[in-house]
Amino acid sequence: MSRKASFPEEREKPFMLRKPIFALLVASLFIFPPAVFSEIKEMISQGTYNMGDGETPSVAESRALLQAKRMALEEAGTYVESYSKVKNLVLTEDEIKVLASGIMEVTVLDKKRALVGDGFQFWVKIKARINPVKMEEIARQVKEKSVVEDYKRVQQEYEKSQKEIERLKKDLAEAKGEKEKKQVEAKIAEQEKSFQANEWMEKGNKHHLNKEHDQAIEAFTAAITLKPNDALASLAYFNRGCAYGDKGQGDKAMADYGRAIALGPNSMIAMISHGNRGNIYRKEKQYDQAIEDYHKASAIAPDVAANYHWRGLAYVEKRQPDKALEDFSKAISLDPKSAFPYYYRGNIYKDKGQHDQAIEDYNRFLTLEPDAAQGYYYRGNVFMKKKQYPLAIEDYRKVISYEPKYANAYLGLGYAHDELKQYNQAIEIYGRGIDLNPGEAFLYYCRGFAYY
Repeated sequence: MSRKASFPEEREKPFMLRKPIFALLVASLFIFPPAVFSEIKEMISQGTYNMGDGETPSVAESRALLQAKRMALEEAGTYVESYSKVKNLVLTEDEIKVLASGIMEVTVLDKKRALVGDGFQFWVKIKARINPVKMEEIARQVKEKSVVEDYKRVQQEYEKSQKEIERLKKDLAEAKGEKEKKQVEAKIAEQEKSFQANEWMEKGNKHHLNKEHDQAIEAFTAAITLKPNDALASLAYFNRGCAYGDKGQGDKAMADYGRAIALGPNSMIAMISHGNRGNIYRKEKQYDQAIEDYHKASAIAPDVAANYHWRGLAYVEKRQPDKALEDFSKAISLDPKSAFPYYYRGNIYKDKGQHDQAIEDYNRFLTLEPDAAQGYYYRGNVFMKKKQYPLAIEDYRKVISYEPKYANAYLGLGYAHDELKQYNQAIEIYGRGIDLNPGEAFLYYCRGFAYY
């Protein structure tokens, strides 16, 4: 009878990460306390807009509505800021604006148009409503940098549109001759299309923030229809691709990422599109195509650590650990505070038998992600290889505190006690693992050896 079965590391199951890998691209998430404001906040605001020659009434009314919404949003932002202070949340000014915009529901109470001077003035009255319960649903998402950037981009487009339409109205008033007048009117019409497309982008972003993917897709499609060939369309294709991706429609997502890239092949939108498309290829085990997209992403933005991290994962899955090691090291050099490249590089060092380097990387990973059970588990495995059983025991116990049903942690912990000839402890630990995982045959097998 052989002394003992092999150490359970050799039959490891994939470990479920406690924190998602996309934390590389996302700022640290905060946790809301269970109590939230119960009061529903309501605000009444008004907006006006003077329509000039060449403008259409529907867009003029939308500009008045935009002004009313902006007035309401200021008050909504104050409410959200007060909420965040009471609850000790850390939100930037931009994040407060995005959160307020995302949860604000608008109802038009009244609207009028009146003849003022030589043109019409449009007036809109709205009721804006904030339900604080929804803050918990959206607040985590606004910590993502791209969400804030999308919001700021939309607001910048509104500012640009407002300035441009005022300039064109002035040009139209000063136009000499019918030909010049028609040229300016054509520019006004194009500017209105841009304004409407931006409205759809704002609606799409809000739907996406609320995880209303079908409505988001419809809104981004409307924006694309209005402005199919400019930078805004590139962003709309990208955002629609993200919505398709969230729905699990990978083929449609990749097609939209491709269109976004074609409209701006060297832009940051193209860089992120290559990365997202690469992630879909990697998920489908098409590693060569994924690596090609990651190559192109890093060529556009060579200083973005995430591009090398994702490519490193593709090389890991393609069983090219040396190339993966190089990419994880590059990601670490560009962003030393990003945790997961340390974790994956540590795994490679572990598999290569370079135990001290592995432990060093796991230590760094756990400093940045102290609640990540997988870091303690694999570091415990390395301690077992080094026969540092008390340290392994400490790590396995930590894993169990986070993942109480994880069978391999009981296998490792029992095995470490077994190596220290603490057979009663090993039997007790294997028994606890069996109680939680009665279908895990290897736990019975190891307990049998402990009894022996």
